[in-house]
Amino acid sequence: MKLLKYIILLAIPLLLATSCKKFLDVKPKGVIIAETLSDFEGLLNATAVVNPFGLNNLIIYPTDDLSDPSFSLQSQSSPKGNAYFWYEYINNTSVRPDLWADVYRQIANLNVVTEGVLNATDGTEQQRRQLYAEAVVAKVYNYQHLISFFAPAYGKTTAGADFGVPYVTSTDVSDAVPERPVLQAQYDRLLADLLTAVPELPESNVNNTRVTRYVAYGLLSRLYMSMMDYENALKYADLALGNGKAAILDYGQYAGAQLPATNSSPEELFVRYCNNTSFRYSDELLSKFDLNNDLRIRLLASRRTDGSYNYGSQQLYNPNRGITYAEIYLNKAECLARAGRINDALDIVNNVIRKKRFATDKYVALTAVNTEAAIRAVLDERRRELAFKGVRWIDMKRLDKEGRMPAVARMDKSGTAVLTSLSPGSAGYTFQIPLMVQSFNAGMPLNKK
Repeated sequence: MKLLKYIILLAIPLLLATSCKKFLDVKPKGVIIAETLSDFEGLLNATAVVNPFGLNNLIIYPTDDLSDPSFSLQSQSSPKGNAYFWYEYINNTSVRPDLWADVYRQIANLNVVTEGVLNATDGTEQQRRQLYAEAVVAKVYNYQHLISFFAPAYGKTTAGADFGVPYVTSTDVSDAVPERPVLQAQYDRLLADLLTAVPELPESNVNNTRVTRYVAYGLLSRLYMSMMDYENALKYADLALGNGKAAILDYGQYAGAQLPATNSSPEELFVRYCNNTSFRYSDELLSKFDLNNDLRIRLLASRRTDGSYNYGSQQLYNPNRGITYAEIYLNKAECLARAGRINDALDIVNNVIRKKRFATDKYVALTAVNTEAAIRAVLDERRRELAFKGVRWIDMKRLDKEGRMPAVARMDKSGTAVLTSLSPGSAGYTFQIPLMVQSFNAGMPLNKK
C-alpha cells in the first residue's frame, strides 16, 4: 500500500531520456538507473523535463488572461474547466491528479539526478556538481508552480501557519511520504536551494533549456516577487541581467516574418514549455492593448470572425513558459516603482520594452505623476508583455494578497451574463490537495476553505 501511495503522490514514471543514445535501464521498482554523466545529462535534456505541465496547460486556465466561452457551469468535470471556474478541486473525482502528478513526475526525474550524479562513473567533480546544481534549480522551478496552485499566497503574517506542498528528495518509493511543510519553511528551503546551487552553475550552458547561474538569479527574483519582498527581488533581477546577454527583440524587424524559435531566441533566459495551444484573450486583457499598433497583437495573435483574438495561433513556435528577460526587466521596473524611483521604472518600461513592441512612428511612452501611477503603469505593461507566459497566476495571487486584484468574472457565451467570479481574497486562489492524494494520505492537512 505504501508503494502505491507514494507513486500516486509523485507520479513517478519510467522516463525515456530522449537525448540519450540508448534507453536507460530501469530498476524493478520503477526508478531509472543512471550511471554516467551522459545518462544524467540525458535526464536534464529530456522532453518530459522541459515540458513539465502535462497535456492540459493548467497554468494558464485560472488566469484573467483567458476567456473560454466553451466551458459551462453545468456538468463541469474537465480539469481545464475546473481550473477556469476556480473550483475547489482541479480533478473532482479520485482520478490521476492533473498538474500535481505532472509536476511531481518531473521532480521525481530530477531527484534521480540529485541522488546519483555525484557518484557518476565518469566526468570531473566539477561537472558532476554542476549537473547536481542544475537539477536543484529545475526542481525549485517546479515547486514554485506547485505552491502557486496548491498553497495559499505567501504573507509574512500567515506563512508560518499556512501549508506548502510535500518536498520530496528521494527516489525510493518505500520511503514515507513527506509531510506538508509550513509555507515559510518551504520558501526558506527553496531560496536556500537556489543560493547553494549558484556557485556550482556555469555562466552559460549548451542551450536555454538548461540552467545557468543567471537562471537561478532570475528564479530568486521571481520567488521574492511572490513573497512581496521587493528589495531582494530587485537585487536578484539585477544579478540575472548581469550576464550582458539580456535582450528584447525589436518586433518591428519581424513584420510579415515569424519570430525566432523559442529555443534559439535571445529573449529567453530559461525555456520551459506547455503544449502549444491557442488561447482566447479575455476582454479585460485586450482592453490594455492598442489593438491597431501593438506588435504583440500583430505577431502573437489572430483576430477571429466574431471580433475576439486568439493568442498563439499565428506563430508556429511554442511560447516559453519558463523565464524571459522581459519578466526580469519588469520585475526590476516594478521594484523601482514601488521604491519611488518613477523615472528609472518608466525608463525600463518605455525604452527597454515598449520601444521594441511598436513601429517607431506608432510608439507612445507611458508617463506617471506619482508612485502609485508608476506601479499601475508597470503592472499594465507586465500584463501585455507576459500574457499567456505562465507567470500570471503567480502574479494574481500576490497582487490579491496586496489588495490590488479586482474581481475576475467568467462570462457566458453571449458575453453579457456573469457565470461566476473570483472575488478579492477568495479561497478560489488556492486549489485543494487532490482527492486521490488525500485518499492515500489521510493525515495530510488540507487547505482552508
